[in-house]
Parts: sequence; C-alpha cells; structure tokens
Amino acid sequence: MAYQTLYRKYRPKTFELVYGQDAIVRTLKNVIKNKKLSHAYLFTGPRGTGKTSSAKLFAKAINCLNSKDGDACNECENCKSFNENSNPDIIEMDAASNNGVDEIREIKSKVNLVPSMSKYKVYIIDEVHMLSIGAFNALLKTLEEPPEYIIFILATTDPQKVPATIISRCQRFDFRSISADKMKLCLQNIINQENISIDDDALDEIINNSKGGMRDAIGMLDQASTFAEGKVSKKDIEELSGNISDLEVNEIFTNIINKNYEVIFDKIKQYSSLGKDFALICEKMINYIRKGILYKKNINQESINEADKKIYDSLSDSQLYIMIDFISESLNKVKANFQKELTFEVQIIQLMDKINSFSYIQNNVSRETLLSEQSETDKKIDFKEKETNVPRGTLDNKENNILLKIKNIRINNILKEATKTDLNFINEMWENVENYLTDEKYKLVAGILKDAKPVAASTKGIIITLPLDSIVNRIEKEYDISKELLREIYNDSFKIVYISDSFWKDIRPKYVEKIKNGGLEFIDEEKVLEELKNKNNSNSVNDFSDLIEMEER
Repeated sequence: MAYQTLYRKYRPKTFELVYGQDAIVRTLKNVIKNKKLSHAYLFTGPRGTGKTSSAKLFAKAINCLNSKDGDACNECENCKSFNENSNPDIIEMDAASNNGVDEIREIKSKVNLVPSMSKYKVYIIDEVHMLSIGAFNALLKTLEEPPEYIIFILATTDPQKVPATIISRCQRFDFRSISADKMKLCLQNIINQENISIDDDALDEIINNSKGGMRDAIGMLDQASTFAEGKVSKKDIEELSGNISDLEVNEIFTNIINKNYEVIFDKIKQYSSLGKDFALICEKMINYIRKGILYKKNINQESINEADKKIYDSLSDSQLYIMIDFISESLNKVKANFQKELTFEVQIIQLMDKINSFSYIQNNVSRETLLSEQSETDKKIDFKEKETNVPRGTLDNKENNILLKIKNIRINNILKEATKTDLNFINEMWENVENYLTDEKYKLVAGILKDAKPVAASTKGIIITLPLDSIVNRIEKEYDISKELLREIYNDSFKIVYISDSFWKDIRPKYVEKIKNGGLEFIDEEKVLEELKNKNNSNSVNDFSDLIEMEER
C-alpha cells in the first residue's frame, strides 16, 4: 500500500479528535442533536485549524443513520460510504481552482436533484474567497433560498474577501489558532502511535514554527521523522524550516551591538546560500527581544542563559522597545518584498545605526517620562505646551518643542470647527478601513488604523486616537500614505492629527471647558510657521511646512 502522509492519516474521524476548537465542536454537535440545521455555514480561520475537517465531520454526522450525541457512528452505510469517499451526496469543491461562474452554475443546475442515498446533499466549498465576483453573484440566489435538503458549508482563510451579502446568509464560525498545549497533545498522540523518536526541544520548535496550524505541525513532524537520522533534534527542525538556532540569534545581536557590519554581511550571505527564511529569522529575533523585556521585568528569568543575559544587560529598556518595534516593521517589509535578502540586510543595517545612536535613544523617551520631567520643573505649565507625538521622525528637544506647538495648533483648529455630524459621518465609514488590509499599498496603515478611533472631526480635519504612543509614532511615519487611504475612503482630503488615547483623555476636559467659555479661537498655521521660521531657522519647521503645503494642494 502506498505511503499516506501523517496529516491525512490522522485527519479527525470524530468531533472528539478536533483539537483546540471546543466551543465550535460543542455548538455543531448541539445543532445536530437538537435538529436546528441552517441552510448555510461559513467556517473562517487560519490554515490548518480544522475548518475543512469539521465541515466533513458535520456533513457526515447530519447524514448518519445512528448518530450518537451529535457525532457520527462510523458504522452505518452512510458513514462507511463517506469514509471511503464514495458518498455522492457530499460534494467538495476547491474554489481556488474552480472559481468561475460556470462552476457555480453547475451547482445551481444540480441543487434541485434530491439526495441519492442521504438525507441531505452537502456542498463543501473550500477557499470560497477565491470565487470571482460573477461566481459570488451566481451563488447568492441559491444560497438564499436553497431546497430544504441542500446545505452549503463555505470555508475560507480570508473572510474579508467574501462579500457581505454572502456572509449575512450564513451562520459563521471563527476557528482560532490552536494553543501550544492542545497541539502538543495531538502531536504526542501521533508520535506514540508512529513510534517516532523526538526531543522535547524539537517538538516545541515544531509547535512554534507552525503558528497555531495543526496541519503544518503534523506535516513538519512527518518530514522531520524521515529527514532525521535517529532521534529528531531541534537542529533538524531548524534546518527543515529554514530557521536559525538560538545561539545564532545571540550572535546576530552581539554583532548588532558591536557594529560588526562585515560579520553581519557575511552571515546574511551565508543564510541566503543555505536557503534560510528571513521572515522566520525576524520572528525569532522578535521572540528573543521579548524574552529580554521579560527578563528586565524579572519575569521568567530561569530560562535565560548567561550569554543572553549579557546581551540583555547591555541594553536599556528603551533600546529593547525600539528593537522589537523596528524588527516587527522589518518582518512586514521582508514578507512583502520579493528581494528578501536585500530587504533584511538593509533593515539590519538601519537597526545597527539606530540602536547605537545615543541621540536616537534619548529622543525616543516615552511620553510619560517627558511629562514627568516636565511636571517636576514647571507644575503650572499651560496644557498647550504638553507633550504630544511628533510626525515625520524623531527630533532633538528644540525641534520637538516647535512641532508640539504646531501640532497643538492643529488640534485647536479642528476642535474649533468640530461638529457631531462630521464625527458621525467619519465613524459611519470608518469600518471601510478593513477593506484595505489586503491592498499592497495601504495594508500597513490599514492594519494600524483598524484599531484607531476618530474622536473629533470637522469638514477639514480629523483627530484620531490610537492605544499607545509607539503606535502613534509608527502611523506618523506613514502619514502621507494614511492620508491617501482616508482620501480613498471619504473621497475628500482632511488634515489629520494622531494622538494617543491617554493624551486625548488628558486634554479633552480642558478643551471642553474652553469651548463652553468661548475661549477657543482659530489660529493661523501658516502665520505661526512663518514666525517660527524667522525665530528658529529650524529644519523641523520646514518639514512641517512641507506637510501643510502638501495638504493644501
């Protein structure tokens, strides 16, 4: 008999063997027990989390002649025909390769035919988001009013691409990434049955690399058991996945701190020649810095070796935060770029320059620290001089103060003209930001703005809050692109101010009081800029001036 891959061999035969989706399994079994079937279901979630397996189990269970507690018996004629892939009433379709109107029309032409041997005819359409617009339109009518014996189960890893008209006609189940504990339980069961010899470290590495996808984890275990000579080691998994070892990550950061550019260049070339995955390397670097942050906070110190402690002790908290933010951005760039080696190389060089620049660290002190120091020196300072986030990069203290004044002027002017009607208009269409999460140009800013909240708006400007100062700094680096995205959504151009939730909470009561007392007056941005230019001759003023000129165009 031909060899069968482990992920196919151990595909769940009952709901009990669907790991990590307890709430969904319980609901589906109750649907079957209580005979509350819907005509259409939508299963969404990351790859390898049990969507298709659950769809097949559900299709089998609703047609089982002797179902027990909502699960199939696996002994009746219907169950046996299903297990042998010979049940004509359960039809699977891969929308990735059958995504046209003709394929859906073929389904429509057959839905009126009654099931040949089962109670229900079930259509399982995998990767449904790959259907064309025409195919979705063709499916819509059938999905809305199918015969009572027809059930559709749509599965997708990308629900954002499924039209709302389709989603609204389905019962939706969101599958989550499988937890490490559940994944380990499943893998250990397979390891015992297959007599695979594997180190605990290697098993943990498989789980880390699979990112919550059971199919990926089982596939890697299968591959590793064939690849390894004897017991599967962590090194075997690193070679198979294209990742690097913990020791190599330590060496990377040692060279970053010591500014060993030539050594870094040679290492990156070596990784490229060995076929290493630079995205996985970024992820491993992020996890390494995360461990350092926890170590600095006296959390989980037992798992830190002396070599890593030496690295962490040489870095300040601010440097660690800068590094994890920057490497996270680098990961997105590496994934999006075709020339991954070049992108990774450039990002590492920038990181080396940033982390070794004293002025960069000094100028990225948290807003809370700045406010604390400011409060100590001047308790009676006017709220207009308070710290806000600064667009267009990091600046020294003199330039920072200039931009703070200008940014507060913009907040003042927006609030002067803000109305509830304008804010309602902005909020009503804000959810459209999520439509751009897959757009190559806008996906980065859309990913940030989906967690943002417009808090004030006029016909000319919007004040937008974000959870953290670091996120505000990140979006302001993409200010132009974010402005273009909002122009796409609203078909209008706005002046935008990004601030943190905590800053808005601080300043809002004071502005409300000023508005009540009639003390809020419009301030001419261009006039202030001109005065600041004459007084300071600062590059930062020119930078903000360019920003305003761009918005006026």
